[in-house]
Amino acid sequence: MKKRTPWIWIVVLVTLGSGLFNILSVMDPALPHHRELWGLVVPLEFLRLRRFLALFIGFALVVSSLNIYKRKKRAFQGVLALGCLSVIVHLLKGRDYEHALLSLVLVIVLLLNRKSFTVKSSIPDFRSGFLRFGIAALVALAYGVAGFWALDPRHFGINFNFWESIHRTLLFFSLAGDPAITPHTRYAHWFVDSLYLMSITAFSYAGFSLFRPVIYQYAMIPHEHSHAVHLLEKHGRSSLDYFKVWPDKSIFLTPSQNCFLAYRVAGNFAIVLGDPVGPDEEIGPAIHEFAEMCRENDWGIGFHQTLPDFLSVYQHFGFKKLKIGDDAIVDLKQFSLEGKSMKKFRHSINRLEKAGIHTRLYNAPLPDEVLAQARKVSDQWLQIPGRRERGFTLGRFDPDYIRRTPLFVAAGKDEQVLAFVNIIPSFRKGESTTDLMRYRTDAPNGIMDYLFLSLFAQERARGFEQFDMGMAPMSGFAEKEAASPEERAVHFFFQYLNFLFSYRGLRQYKAKFATSWEPRYSIYRNPLDLPRLAIALSKVSAFEEEEILYG
Repeated sequence: MKKRTPWIWIVVLVTLGSGLFNILSVMDPALPHHRELWGLVVPLEFLRLRRFLALFIGFALVVSSLNIYKRKKRAFQGVLALGCLSVIVHLLKGRDYEHALLSLVLVIVLLLNRKSFTVKSSIPDFRSGFLRFGIAALVALAYGVAGFWALDPRHFGINFNFWESIHRTLLFFSLAGDPAITPHTRYAHWFVDSLYLMSITAFSYAGFSLFRPVIYQYAMIPHEHSHAVHLLEKHGRSSLDYFKVWPDKSIFLTPSQNCFLAYRVAGNFAIVLGDPVGPDEEIGPAIHEFAEMCRENDWGIGFHQTLPDFLSVYQHFGFKKLKIGDDAIVDLKQFSLEGKSMKKFRHSINRLEKAGIHTRLYNAPLPDEVLAQARKVSDQWLQIPGRRERGFTLGRFDPDYIRRTPLFVAAGKDEQVLAFVNIIPSFRKGESTTDLMRYRTDAPNGIMDYLFLSLFAQERARGFEQFDMGMAPMSGFAEKEAASPEERAVHFFFQYLNFLFSYRGLRQYKAKFATSWEPRYSIYRNPLDLPRLAIALSKVSAFEEEEILYG
């Protein structure tokens, strides 16, 4: 990640200073010798126009200094144009050589540092919009207060103090004006007009920043999708990889075309699903290249549910890790219902089978009748408090999606589906896994235990060696497991305050079957990015009523 050089700070300060001096220059009504000279050749109204131009340029430079700090390419182009215009305006405003010289310095400093401005303008969000609104309002308020407070009493017949200056400025910025204010001089008339201009400019700028469309246009280009599927077949490592080629993600292919990342952007924060997919030697370059793209787009960056395999690679590029949970792994080679520890499960299985409940596998494509029954089960399950559709790391009940996956069901005597899981491919050799796990609210107790135990037996018979039951979030740390203070603090908060979700309950349920646990991590730049990552993850995981085509 490229760091800001001292020269960038100089450019920021010169931009900010030039903007402030432009604003201050129009607050000086004097310049008598300049006005006399230019009044002979240009009309007075043109002099007022030049003051308005100087005021507008000053305002634009001050609010643009934030994007200059961010090294935005578009800000560089805009400020360069404003600097050149400022030189001309100050010379026409009355041979104001001092301010023209400062504007010329701004142009020169920008040109000398033009190669530093490589960041593309990102899609705005409300956070940045409100920040821009705050800067615009502060600049406008400061202009009005300083103007009233510094004006000679002869202009309005009033000697304004500081608090009166604030009060009068707010009245004019509300566009209501102040009937008690009567301009006595041409400059006073111009100053009142400039207040209206400043308020309209500030609110227009803020409105544009806040209300232009806030949409991240994600898209999976067909040839990228097919190439990503090819790379998954060669280099896939986990069950999570299946969701990397879903149409709700964008694909980032490295220049070598040998590695890709799947990501979404929310709130100017890019979240990559899992690790990059490709040969081991391509993982580091892929992380670096994607981080550079995020820097150029002014996006934050995080990786969600990564494996422990490449932690050292992330750390090499300055990232930190946060353990977010463990995947529950069942060793199917050792799986058995025999033994004292499985007595309770055997009793539950016998009770359900005596009641006529049995399991069945429906291969894809699913018949319409089975799909309709699964829909009813899913709809009932979604009525349970706390249950909802999620995305990004999981699928949802979309008929086109479910129809194309094998469905393992528990059914009653009448063949009505009571519970189901849909089986999805894992890209780890010898591993089986599922996505959706849903049951009817009136299903017998122990129905999901029965369904999973039957599924384990079936998958072992089909030659699979292990089964991934998915992640138990915020499930703590194993003995002697290295964890940073940040990780332990976050886990303490989620575990012991039971924040929003019963993390302990999910861990305890999966522990009934798991023979081992594999850690999963979120990767981030610095602790300040953690809230942004959490918010962005919440947004990309939220179910949206959108038409998604599978296949």
